[in-house]
Amino acid sequence: MPRGRCHFALLAALHERFRDECPEAAAFADAHTPDLLAGTCAPDGLRFVGKRSKFATHFYSDDRRETWGRSVSGLFGAHPDLADPGRLSGADVAVMLGYISHLTADEAFRDEVTVHVYGIEDWRPIVMGLWSMVDGFSIGNARYLTEVHRFGRDDSVGFIDCRVVGEYLDLVKPWALEDDPWELERIFLRLRRCDTPEDEARRTWERNVATAAPFLDEDRRMRFYRAAVDGGMAETLRYLNGDYASQERGD
Repeated sequence: MPRGRCHFALLAALHERFRDECPEAAAFADAHTPDLLAGTCAPDGLRFVGKRSKFATHFYSDDRRETWGRSVSGLFGAHPDLADPGRLSGADVAVMLGYISHLTADEAFRDEVTVHVYGIEDWRPIVMGLWSMVDGFSIGNARYLTEVHRFGRDDSVGFIDCRVVGEYLDLVKPWALEDDPWELERIFLRLRRCDTPEDEARRTWERNVATAAPFLDEDRRMRFYRAAVDGGMAETLRYLNGDYASQERGD
């Protein structure tokens, strides 16, 4: 699924949509931007640093189609203590808005992009190239460049360990600060502790992008972008309107 750079960019686009379509969400996001940014990193942070499973952090599985399109409902079904935003602090709601944006972006990437790679035996280089290609979306919020440094919580938001998430955010926040495609890739290689010589690593990256290009023309790339932001907006509205809290209460 997309890397942190892409998640930051899609979150910024969703944040902007909040201003027009959900001022309540915009208020949470503006007042607690570090928590919002941490939230969008949280699913991967809980996996990478916290060593939790994909399903326990993302609430769907690529090999279980019955879970597709249900990651957000799966999140609140598994953790009903987080389903009612009225019972959370403003900062905690911002974490949840970021978390929702990550889940909906991942599902959009699968539905619009990687589904076209399914069945290909040597899929990994293609997917790695696709990650690089969607890292090219710009981050349209200048505040993120400073706010990404300001998350310092060591408490928890339900099952979300903020100390673990903060540790991961420290590793990936350079993605919010760079624009050069190769520099974005180098951040990923450092995260993976890749010891391949740089010239060789760059050739591999260029080859992966070239291999992936037939699977992601500009029309498909923008369909993914729109689907991710639209999905994030729809699920944010459901969350803040209390739909998931009502389901947990059985209303």
